[in-house]
Amino acid sequence: MAPTKPAAKTAVKNSDGDAADIPLHLTEKILCGISPLESARYLTVCKSWASTIFSRLAKPCPHLLALQGLGPQPGEAPRRRGSIFSLPIDGSKELNPVMRAKLPIMKSHAHANHMKLSGALPNGCVSFAFPNADAAQGGRSPARSNRVGLVNPVTGAAQSVEVYRKERLFGFQPKVRAAAGAEAFFVSEVSSDSEKRIYLLWRPEGEQEWPARIRLPMASMRQHQFSHSTDAMDLVAYADGAFYAMEFLGFTFVVDTRAPPPMRMARLNTRSILEQYTAISGTGFLRSCHMLVSEGEVLFVGPVFRLDVEGERWVKVESLASDTALFVSEQSSFSVRASETPGCRSNCIYFLTELGDKYSNGTCNWGVYSMEEEKVLFQSSVGSPGKYIAARWFLPRVGTAPQHVPVQPME
Repeated sequence: MAPTKPAAKTAVKNSDGDAADIPLHLTEKILCGISPLESARYLTVCKSWASTIFSRLAKPCPHLLALQGLGPQPGEAPRRRGSIFSLPIDGSKELNPVMRAKLPIMKSHAHANHMKLSGALPNGCVSFAFPNADAAQGGRSPARSNRVGLVNPVTGAAQSVEVYRKERLFGFQPKVRAAAGAEAFFVSEVSSDSEKRIYLLWRPEGEQEWPARIRLPMASMRQHQFSHSTDAMDLVAYADGAFYAMEFLGFTFVVDTRAPPPMRMARLNTRSILEQYTAISGTGFLRSCHMLVSEGEVLFVGPVFRLDVEGERWVKVESLASDTALFVSEQSSFSVRASETPGCRSNCIYFLTELGDKYSNGTCNWGVYSMEEEKVLFQSSVGSPGKYIAARWFLPRVGTAPQHVPVQPME
């Protein structure tokens, strides 16, 4: 059941026609019944409402972006369609639809197999890959793109960023992975001489432009032969000036951005995390796991492990830190304080599953796992069963707009 929405007529009119302020305690009581993002439409009701709403928006609250599998219908603009949901605050298992996602009109990317949802960044943007960028433009064979698209699904602001050179479009396609906790991408490439190369594309906090990507050579103290796979790095997280990455055999690497240049990648002397609880290896398995930062610590979520950086080991976590909840999804995972998140339970993991064909006939579910009870409390479909095929948890930023990068190929 969706929360009751307050109407604009709630405000009292002064003799001069302006809306009078509503007492603060009443404002907060009314607005607590809807999500912070949904409350943005009521900014003009009165000053007290605006003050409360801006305060709520200053603390991004977890929402879910879900994409529909079907392309545009006849007469509709050529764009991908999706919706933004908030957590239910009444204890139900149905997410609350907040608004339609504002995705850009792109004729060549209006269909699911032309524009694939990848991850999300801390600035409120979600990222898209373009596996078949020219297929809808009459090309005889699908053409890839060497760029990722960044879209703020709340405001509609969009841009694209080049993540590797065009010559890499031929042969093994580079693997691009968003880093949890930073505006950054790790790019794994295989050169023409079969050499594995890792690049970092990182826009530090406060920077307006995306700098050139940086190649990350291995530190000489501990060389590592990467696995025979095009997916060298699969999970990435950023914490306290360092990037932590895991390749598909479960070994952990670190890039310390605070060290004297040039940046280098070093393998930690930790056992493969897969050896600690499963004999299964490969990118297909790790992609159902997640890496994120919570309370300054790097967590692996399969079961939950904490990275002991000093001891160079992964430690099993039985319970999350007080008042903490985790939200995990592919290339977009983070932690929140449950007491500051409407409808959120502490010591729980909010997860997503995507089943079946991610291009047209798949389905997307969400659920909650209790660390205390060691069980899944429930799973439920995102919206109508079968309507949405891909989804990501993200933290909306109403005032966020991508900066200074040409909009290619998203125009």
